[in-house]
Amino acid sequence: MTFVYFYSVLKKLLIVSLFLLKVVLGFSQDEYALAHSNYAPSKTFLINPTNTLDNKVWLDVNIIGVGTYLYNDYVFLPKDEFSLVPHFVQGKEWPNYQYDPGTDRKSGFQDADIQFVSFATQFKEHGFGFSSRARTYADFRRITPEVATLIAQGTENYSDYYDQIISANKMFMNQMAYTEFAFSYSNMFYHFAHKTMGAGITAKYLVGITGAGIRIDEIDYNVQNPVNTDFLALNGAVGYAAPTGVNGNSTGSGFAVDLGFVYKKTLHNVTHYEPYSEASACQPYDYKYKITAAIIDLGYIAYKRDAILYDIESTMNSATLTGNEFTFDGFGSFASQNFNSTSSPSFTMLTPAALNLGLDVNYENYYFLSAQVMHGFFRTNALGVKRPDVWALSGRYQRKWYEGSAVLSLYDYDNLRLGVAFRLGYLTVGSDKLLSFFNVRDFYGTDAYFNLRFFLGKRPGCARKEKSGNKRNAADCVKD
Repeated sequence: MTFVYFYSVLKKLLIVSLFLLKVVLGFSQDEYALAHSNYAPSKTFLINPTNTLDNKVWLDVNIIGVGTYLYNDYVFLPKDEFSLVPHFVQGKEWPNYQYDPGTDRKSGFQDADIQFVSFATQFKEHGFGFSSRARTYADFRRITPEVATLIAQGTENYSDYYDQIISANKMFMNQMAYTEFAFSYSNMFYHFAHKTMGAGITAKYLVGITGAGIRIDEIDYNVQNPVNTDFLALNGAVGYAAPTGVNGNSTGSGFAVDLGFVYKKTLHNVTHYEPYSEASACQPYDYKYKITAAIIDLGYIAYKRDAILYDIESTMNSATLTGNEFTFDGFGSFASQNFNSTSSPSFTMLTPAALNLGLDVNYENYYFLSAQVMHGFFRTNALGVKRPDVWALSGRYQRKWYEGSAVLSLYDYDNLRLGVAFRLGYLTVGSDKLLSFFNVRDFYGTDAYFNLRFFLGKRPGCARKEKSGNKRNAADCVKD
């Protein structure tokens, strides 16, 4: 690929989130308003495997769940020209994108998720879960304003920087799409007096569909005019994989793991506790508070089919690019001819791993107060999407057939968001960025999700046995 493909790929990564929103309301971040619900383990075990343990439902089946999350701090739609409901729902023509150059480095993140049939259940001290879903991610990080302008607006709108040597380093742009099959197990390994502890693991098999990554360790360039650009230095890597049909729809495969822990201070004595068993009156016991910790999505996808990777390493080597259309192979030829580069028919991308910490406090009147910290971590010398850092504080009112939650979250330490979620029976709808629907400010992104589930509040056929061997209804049993 010569320069224009390089430019066009970066531009697509910058605006892919807005494009996906415009085409289909599909796919969600981590749904912070629902993260602590005791009635949705088939959803919540995806952020901590131990959420399959000791819930208010014995069996939870997710029929379908979709949502979308996207945010960036560079591309936006002005509030005077754009409103999400009329433009998206009613099909009104969208205005042109605008750009916020500023002086800080730019970043953006898009997470799309469709969860198919999944379930979570428990047997005594054991929890089990399965999930199948399609996931897409895209991000760009640490993009300088000058490079962001070049990517999004092209060399024709770059006259302010003509004949200037522009330098930048440590910039990342990535996109991943894959299907995921997750199998989860957790165990309440300690229960005594008024304390329980549990640990869990989720193993995920990943099937890569597409993957693209650009890592720029160092770049020095000079745009002379709309068609001539000099690269004085270029160090980094470019990888791309997309199915051509020859090898099917898969370009690779990988593996990821979630590890979780939970500590609960319970309201009742749990020394002989076995959730949903006859010994425990066929029901779960309530907690006063619980503390959770998990590492999630720690893994990789190895793209080995219809894939190519260029590693580029060069300093003080000038080259000139001309032309308005570029191909990926063209850029590889350019890199191999003008820079020290190597090519490979395969590459690896890391999944968006994160440390997830949570606290949930029960006020014993169906009201709960929760806090959550999600910290994304990533190796800077690798290709892959980095999860953003999020701090969230939420409150909810929770009953068996209805539930409401409000959440206040801080995204990457500088973007404050208000969200809500509601559950009526088996249907849940919500948004962690509610104001994006009401034309309150310029539109930099949004968040929305819904899921349809079915659950059983009791294990079928469970009735507590008395010493005589006669059974009695679980409702007659009283907790210690």
